[in-house]
Amino acid sequence: MIRDAAAALVLTVVVLLIAEAGIRVFDRVRFGHWTHTSIVTFLDGMREVTHIYREHPFLNVGPNEGTHTAPFGRPISFNSLGYRSPERPLAKPQGTIRIICSGGSTTLDLLAADDGTWPSRLEAELRRRGLRVEVWNAGFPGWSSVENVISLAIRDVDLAPDIVTLLQGFNDLQPATQVPFNSQYEGFHTRAMRVTNGIDMPRVPWYQHSLLLERVRTFVLGPQPLVASLPGQTDIVMRDSIPDEAVRVFERNIRSFIALARAHGASVVLVTQPVRLRAASAEADARWLEPWIPGLRGNRLPGELERLNNVLRDLASDEVSVADAARDIAWTDDDFGDPVHYRPSGSSKLALFIADRVDTMARRGRDRSAEQ
Repeated sequence: MIRDAAAALVLTVVVLLIAEAGIRVFDRVRFGHWTHTSIVTFLDGMREVTHIYREHPFLNVGPNEGTHTAPFGRPISFNSLGYRSPERPLAKPQGTIRIICSGGSTTLDLLAADDGTWPSRLEAELRRRGLRVEVWNAGFPGWSSVENVISLAIRDVDLAPDIVTLLQGFNDLQPATQVPFNSQYEGFHTRAMRVTNGIDMPRVPWYQHSLLLERVRTFVLGPQPLVASLPGQTDIVMRDSIPDEAVRVFERNIRSFIALARAHGASVVLVTQPVRLRAASAEADARWLEPWIPGLRGNRLPGELERLNNVLRDLASDEVSVADAARDIAWTDDDFGDPVHYRPSGSSKLALFIADRVDTMARRGRDRSAEQ
């Protein structure tokens, strides 16, 4: 009996190994390269960009000043002050209008080269219109409105900005899904930032390297949120909406951002954020969103983001301009490289759209200064 059981076990292991090898060879022939499980691919991609980030005592993760790299084939450079902008002195040149663009990876413009980001295009467009401006890209992947407030307080205001733009909302959905919700964004948001930005890379158990096991699980249970596969992330509960308290906390953070910018003499432009489930890949796009906003079903995310966009719209005033990019830009599927980040056409549209708002604000401020 023992001999028969051992033989059956060995035979089962051999069959499974042959099936695993067969899947890998089939994928190699089909795609032209060796494939890995989703979690391994995800973490390997994060390792590619680890060295452009560093730990920060208040921001969890921040830019590694003076770093130059080319993750995913696109050059990303941070100047010596930690901005994705050309090397410039801290002191503002006389007669120059300084604009700071705050936000997350959509402000950093993750899929663009340094000179193709929308803040870079914004600077070029405003100079073409005859304005003497410097646009500083203060966006950073994973940052929410909390990190934007902190960054503005401890480093951005030192640039003496005249105008500050804020493109934010998507990343605030991440802490909004935590149960129970934490108004200080402690907990999953902190852990997720460190993992997705490559600081705390979890070890992947041996069975999560198996393509066979992953595909059997997908066949039986359907597509699973990638984040639920991360070691230590077993407490993810999928839901269709975020709590009202999370919307109120987002408003609190945006009001703090505005007040801080105004206290340092800067005008504010709030930019609503688009997210797009593209027609040809709507289901895949919804699944793509779920690892970044764990706990919220991807097909529900656009509607929940609109709740945060409405907060920005409601804060419009004589002192705060709202550039409603989510509603007023004629976006197409081709403008997006994924549901959130822009292709060159999308970066160009956003830059030109914001330029119209900033142009008016900059000229008004310049005229006031001349009168004084």
